[in-house]
Amino acid sequence: MQIVWAMLICLAGGQLASGTLCKTYGTIPGIPGSPGQPGSNGRDGQNGQKGARGPPGQVEHEGDMGETGDPGEPGHPGKVGPRGPPGSKGLPGPMGPPGPKGDSGDYKATLKSAFSAARTIGSYPRRDHPVRFDRIITNEKGQYENRYGRFNCRVPGIYYFTYHVTSRSNLCLRMKKGRGGSRGEKVVTFCDYVHSSYQVTTGGVVLKMAVNESVWLEPTEKNSLVGLEGSDSIFSGFLIFPEA
Repeated sequence: MQIVWAMLICLAGGQLASGTLCKTYGTIPGIPGSPGQPGSNGRDGQNGQKGARGPPGQVEHEGDMGETGDPGEPGHPGKVGPRGPPGSKGLPGPMGPPGPKGDSGDYKATLKSAFSAARTIGSYPRRDHPVRFDRIITNEKGQYENRYGRFNCRVPGIYYFTYHVTSRSNLCLRMKKGRGGSRGEKVVTFCDYVHSSYQVTTGGVVLKMAVNESVWLEPTEKNSLVGLEGSDSIFSGFLIFPEA
């Protein structure tokens, strides 16, 4: 009983009791105290060694593979790609069969154009003006105009023009080409020189003519061209090849 009281005195008496009376009974163990507050977390330890690989897992509730589904709808067309390089040239194809026989030709339908006219005027022609060959000899299709001394083309193609004229002195003639009543452009020039005697001068040229183009002869200041009975001066022309 004394021991119990002594323990109570030691618990309730404070510092004084614990310093005196409790020491008297120092050999007797006291009552265990209440648990203290948890301490703070300690520092992390070092990484441990890697463990061994575990066994492979298993699929839970694995079923059979289903059937293939229907194909989806086609997508929108893509953008047009860049143009590729040209391919190599192919081999020539075989010759085709001959075509059907054509209709018989009609020589009367062939394009024609020709003229020839003589000068009967005794006076010299005017300088830089068309020479009038007033007497018609031939005028197929009526394309030569003797009033103006011009040939007016109505059938395009390749033509030959020529002249044979008598002169009594020096003579230079230009063959000119133009449209309508224009001054035209010089194509060629022919000159012959003689004094106090008659001579025959000639010249010619091949020209490509278009519709409504004209051709004529025109003298320079050397204009001694004459038209006399028995010594004619003529201007001629005709179509060689019509335009295709």
